[in-house]
Amino acid sequence: MSTTTGASVEQLVAEVTRIPVQPGAAMRLMRMLDDPRTSAETLGKVIESDPSLSARLIQLANASYYGLPEPVSSAWRAVTVVGLSTLRSVVATAILDIGTAEGLSVPDGFWSHSVAAAAASGLLAPRLGVDPGEAFSAGLLHDVGTALVFRRARDRYDEVLAATAAGDTLVDAEQAVLGTTHAELGARAVAALGFRDDAVAAVGGHHRSEGALAPFAAVLRAADALAAMVVEEAVLETDRAIDEMLVAVNVAEHERQPLFQRVCELVDDLGSLLGGT
Repeated sequence: MSTTTGASVEQLVAEVTRIPVQPGAAMRLMRMLDDPRTSAETLGKVIESDPSLSARLIQLANASYYGLPEPVSSAWRAVTVVGLSTLRSVVATAILDIGTAEGLSVPDGFWSHSVAAAAASGLLAPRLGVDPGEAFSAGLLHDVGTALVFRRARDRYDEVLAATAAGDTLVDAEQAVLGTTHAELGARAVAALGFRDDAVAAVGGHHRSEGALAPFAAVLRAADALAAMVVEEAVLETDRAIDEMLVAVNVAEHERQPLFQRVCELVDDLGSLLGGT
């Protein structure tokens, strides 16, 4: 197994988290999202110039997660429903080349897990006073570092897989092969795309087990664990680590099975809209 250290780590990080300079609606939207004067109507007009992005956002706004009594039919209205943070996360997938268009590849199960984490994050967020939209957005992108390594350093990704198959934990394998972790890489990428500091910290710390976590990070860590159980179709176990994560986000024991069930339902609803492969 190779070990990446020193300058080579920074080279890897720079390459993997590089933000491509590309024309089109996605880059224009990201710049507009940094301008507080931008209106939903203006964003909607730019979104509508990209039929794929427009359709995806409208479908997302009409998902049962948002519980609207009447369907959304315009991009600008979809923006008001999903919120700017979720719009930023959807646009980010296009900019980072991890969207769902044909020909763009991510690891097997990547979108299923990401959607489950987004749904779980949004459900758990109010328990700790975290904004559900911000939490949904961070959940959707929490494993973006994995997708970027898969796409831009595939040989290293395969080495990490081999190490985990041999018995290493994911974090230990990534540290040995990459000199960093997918969580840290993801944090660097979302920071470069203008996500809030607490969201960046949550993405970077969602596998951290030591020390007290900030509310946003605690939400994302618990959501990541729930997502793994949902995607793997595991029974909700009384595993001590899972117990501690759920206690940290104020989930009582009698609430766990209904919460797990609700995340499963939302994954079925959202998965086809945001990838689900």
